[in-house]
Amino acid sequence: MHKTESETLGIEEYEAFELVARELHTHFSSGRKNFAVRVPLNLVSYLFIGILRKSRLPKIQLEEAISKLELAVEARTLRRYVSGHARMTWWVFQRLVFWAREQKWISTWTCCDLISKAHLCEVAQISARELLNERKRLVSATEIRREEMVTRFYENIALKDLEQEKKAVPSIRRYDEVRELARSLGLDTAD
Repeated sequence: MHKTESETLGIEEYEAFELVARELHTHFSSGRKNFAVRVPLNLVSYLFIGILRKSRLPKIQLEEAISKLELAVEARTLRRYVSGHARMTWWVFQRLVFWAREQKWISTWTCCDLISKAHLCEVAQISARELLNERKRLVSATEIRREEMVTRFYENIALKDLEQEKKAVPSIRRYDEVRELARSLGLDTAD
């Protein structure tokens, strides 16, 4: 299931290694026992700073607007995400990015950048967690070989890409706008 370079969205082996190694280092420096697969604070901050600047809404109004979404995120929880006292799930982050783009509070480029970074970071976190779970008494990330990190990353990115494709196909079939976009990109949407 090892993907070729072109299939990995341009992710070279050294980049895959660095992504997983960074997640392992972050986990060990956090002092947490369990590995949390969550959005890092820098991505959450980047999103909210961009939204606040573009929307020109006061923080309280933005929190209220997000609370009204179907994400089950209360204003208090949102403040904890932004302050770093709680970590946001990847699902909530992706929904907020797409919602901000729908509101035209972030550009298409920013939306793509955030989703791409989120995708790679989530895969790296999943890979790091799996490697740690296989070694119950691991005290340092240096005990994991580079090749293991790269292989695990490529395996997980292949699985994650397949999972996203399976979720996207019903949307393409259901919504005319999405179907037209898929056709314009040259994607095969036939059954």
